[in-house]
Amino acid sequence: MLKMTEEQFWNSTPKKLQALFKVYKVVHGMDETKELDYIDNIMF
Repeated sequence: MLKMTEEQFWNSTPKKLQALFKVYKVVHGMDETKELDYIDNIMF
């Protein structure tokens, strides 16, 4: 999935793995960023 060897995986830092996972989520549509509604966006 990550397209890296087992040795590369185990030598990776947690920061690098988190960055790769973040990109993976965006590419596969699993990104959980939600836009917040502000008072200016709500129609009365």
